[in-house]
Amino acid sequence: MEASILSKIDHSVLKSTVTAEKVLEAAEDTKKFNFATLCVFPKHIKIAREILPESKVSTVIGFPLSAIPLELKLKEVEYSLKSGAGELDVVVDISAVKEGNWMKVKEELRKIRELTEGKVIKLIFECCYLSEEEKLALCRLAIENNWDFLKTSTGYGTYGATYEDVKLLVDCSEGKVKVKAAGGIRTYEAAKRFINLGAERIGTSAGKEIAYEVLHSG
Repeated sequence: MEASILSKIDHSVLKSTVTAEKVLEAAEDTKKFNFATLCVFPKHIKIAREILPESKVSTVIGFPLSAIPLELKLKEVEYSLKSGAGELDVVVDISAVKEGNWMKVKEELRKIRELTEGKVIKLIFECCYLSEEEKLALCRLAIENNWDFLKTSTGYGTYGATYEDVKLLVDCSEGKVKVKAAGGIRTYEAAKRFINLGAERIGTSAGKEIAYEVLHSG
């Protein structure tokens, strides 16, 4: 578990103060510790790609509030693909979910999937704002539209990943879509527990710290 857990980490640098220098440093850490990906803002994809291959660079779309219309989300997707991202973490249209406008949500998931054929895409739920029924409905729509991952949180909501939410999404997915736990995960023990619950990826800005914990645990 110790070494393999590092290959399941999406190491994120998603603060407004992140500089190009910090992105390059995080890219070197991603390479050194063999993290799954380095997750950066779209504007930093090309910088990360100076060190990492496409498969090791992920980005975020509509992040963190999903406050832009679908047309702009699709432009953001196009830009990210052109810049060289191999994986995209997309914030769901949270207001559409709360309005119960499932046709609008479904259309967004369909169009983004069509645009990203061959790439790994993750649907960010922001579970802290959703009811269990809404989480289950989103899970079903993600499966129907061939998304790759369900992701718990942006890390900017009222709370991040919880064991209850990860278990709910793992159970709902029935192995048809993977689960990424993200938001507030800062230790090896927490990451390990989420993995044991069935999460296939861990999103964290503390990847380097977790790596040091793992490497010095023996």
